[in-house]
Formats: sequence, C-alpha cells, structure tokens
Amino acid sequence: MIVAMALIESLSGVTQGYLNPILPALGPVFSIDDPTINGIFLISNVSFAVLTPIISRLGDSYGYRLVLRGSTGIVTAGVLMMALWPSLWTVTVGVVMLTCVVGFIPLMMGILRVTSPGQTRTGVSVMIGMLMIMVGLGGLLAGIVGVTHPTLGFWVAVPFAIVALVCSFLLPDAGTPTREGLALAPLMACSLGLIGLVVALSMGPDWGWLDARTIGSGLLGLALLVVWIAIDVRSLPARKRFVDLRMLANPRIRTVSLATFFFGFASISYFGTNGIFLHANPDKAGYGFAFSSLMIAIILAGASVFSLLSSLLTAPLLRVIGERATLVLAGLLLAGGFMVMAVAHGSFVAYCAGFAMFNISLGMYQAGTRALSVEGVPLAETSTAAGLNELALSVGVAVGAAVVKMISSSFAVSGHISESGLSVIWGTLAVAALIAAAASTLYPKRHAVGVLS
Repeated sequence: MIVAMALIESLSGVTQGYLNPILPALGPVFSIDDPTINGIFLISNVSFAVLTPIISRLGDSYGYRLVLRGSTGIVTAGVLMMALWPSLWTVTVGVVMLTCVVGFIPLMMGILRVTSPGQTRTGVSVMIGMLMIMVGLGGLLAGIVGVTHPTLGFWVAVPFAIVALVCSFLLPDAGTPTREGLALAPLMACSLGLIGLVVALSMGPDWGWLDARTIGSGLLGLALLVVWIAIDVRSLPARKRFVDLRMLANPRIRTVSLATFFFGFASISYFGTNGIFLHANPDKAGYGFAFSSLMIAIILAGASVFSLLSSLLTAPLLRVIGERATLVLAGLLLAGGFMVMAVAHGSFVAYCAGFAMFNISLGMYQAGTRALSVEGVPLAETSTAAGLNELALSVGVAVGAAVVKMISSSFAVSGHISESGLSVIWGTLAVAALIAAAASTLYPKRHAVGVLS
C-alpha cells in the first residue's frame, strides 16, 4: 500500500518540478511575454491555495479513495492535454488541473490512518521522500527532454500520470464517509478570500504595494477570510461548516500549523532566488557562478537526494528524540543553511553545504509536520486536518514569495538583485526559520513512549 502511495505521490513531485524549466521557455513558442508567464505561475499558486481545503474536506465527506481517484484522474487528464495539444489555453487550464495533486497526501494520510495507523508516520516519510526526489528529477528530465523544443518536456509527466492513476485503484477503501455536503457560504468566503489574499501578495511587487488593486484585493481577501473564520468557529451543525476550525484549539494542531506557515515562508519561497544566484554571472552581478539552466537542474536534482534521505529518517527521529526536538532541529538547520550561504556564498563548495542543510531541513519538516498534523483529531477529520496544514504551507509560501520579491525589487540594480539584497533575503528567511523553530518548542512534550500530553 505504501509503495502504491509513493508512486502516486511521484506524479505530484514531477508535475511540481517539471513546470519550472518549461514555462519560462514558452515565450517564443506561444509568442507571450514574461508577465503572461508569471500570470500562469500566479494561477497555479491561487489554485493550490483554493483547492487545498476543498479536496481535503471532500475526502472526509465522500471517501478518501473515491476523491483520490477523482483527483488523480483530473491530474492525468491535464497532463495528457498539455502534452498532446500544447497551447497557451491548454497549458493555462492544465496548470489548474495539475494543482489537484494538493489533495494526494491528505487523502492518502486518511487511508493510512484508518487501515494502518501504526505506519502513518513511516508512510508519510516515504511519500514526502518520493515528492522531494521527484521534484528535482522532474525538473531535470523536463530540461533534458525539452532542450530543443520546450513543449516536449510536457511528455515527461505522462508515464507517471498513468502509473499513478492505476495505483489509485489498488489502494484499499478506508473510513466511513460522513456524507456531509459542503457548506457553500463558508466555502465561498474561504475560496474568494484566499484568491484575494494570494493575488495581492503575488502581484503586489508588480502593481505596487500602495496600488489600489493590491490594497483592494488584499483587504477584500482578508475580510472574506474573517467572515469564513467567524462562521466556522461557531458551534454550528457540521453540515453548516466548511472546515471545523475549532480543531486549532488542540495545541498540537495549532503549533504544527503555525510552524508549517513559517517553514513554508522560509524555504519553498527561496527556490526562485536560488536559481537567480546560480545563474548570475559574477563578472556582471558580482556574485553567482554563471551556471546554465541544465546545470542548475542537475544541482537541484542532486540536492533533492538530501531531502529524500532526511524525510525517510524523520519517522525514526520523531520516535527517538521526540516530536518537539525534531521540528526544532529542522528550523535550526534551515536557519543555519541560510547563514552559511550569506557568509560564504563566494565559494561554490560552501554554498552547496548551506543548500544541503536547506534541503535536509526541507525533507525533515515536510515529513514531520504532515505526520503530526493529524495526530489528536478524530478519524473522520483526518483529511481535513491534513488539508489545514497544507493550507498553512501554501499561504506561508505565498507570503514568503511576496516578501522575497519585494526585497528583490527594492535592491535591484540594472535589472539584477544586488549582493546586499541577497544578504537581506538570506537574513530574512533565516529569521523566519528561527521563528518556525521557536513555534515548534510549543509542541506538547512527550512524557512516555507513544504517549503525548
């Protein structure tokens, strides 16, 4: 069962990794400019944020396996559409369809927790390991296959999609669906609120933070999110709530969600800057190593091995040194990695050492927070609790990316980020990582083996 889940999650990794080298190269092919390409990335970010709670909630309501099969089918259709008929419109629609991978882990965690609760942490570690390695490998394969024609890179995901779809029919059924429909009022408030907030954060650096569009979108998004929270924290019948936010009263769930937000802020938002740094010509920018896109893809694929290994070791770490210590260690490693990059980025070996620490933390916190996000909640809310953690990650990434983009714009010289701007980015993300470590200290301490207080 865990092998089948890992193969399904490989599709998530490939689809999240292979778009990075493909989309920026589509300009000449589709006759589109950089803002249009950035718009496609924005649509992807918005879709991730919006679909996370919806798919997770559907899993608890209508069955984990059923919703997983539907999600896998939609992703497979999107992959095939983009490969067979590549165009601006099919790619735009396909990117939205691909974001259904956001439900894979919450749904499979629901199946794991019901059918084999003792293997939940191990299963999550394996799935995250597969996700990490396939993000790097997917980008590398797409870069190699699409070196002459970018659209050929879309075929990289096709075999993984077919295998994942088949594996979704091999998993056992699990749990008793609540059969509760989605409450439309809080669902719309949550979805539209997330759209407004993510659009404001993503486009603020381009529109201007004081632009009416940025302020209006952000304020409207926040207002709708407040409405959603006000509805879902009230003591209402389950059918009238979209997500039971009262689960945040559980100190474990609250702590993990807070830590996840800052982990996402400090880590995934850095990948774009990492590519810029490695690609920069030191003779012109004063930093970097002038690597080609293919060389950068090779470095990312190699670094993903560290994430794979650390995620596989997370389950034993949680058991041996404890949940709190594991999350704190991940935060300290992440902060340490940024500090090494900031101090010794003139040396390729030293930069790789810092980036290795970054990737070790990435695999560790992704596996750790996801496994812990469902412990202590009723079985019927497993997918929703996991989805709440995914939502915290998505919003953290969006906020982090907006902050990084703002710093980049503020320290731009002749179209390039200045070296001092990079230092500010590394310092800012290190502080966010330390906040994640500090938040992790609030996780209830384990008093005895297998027992949490």
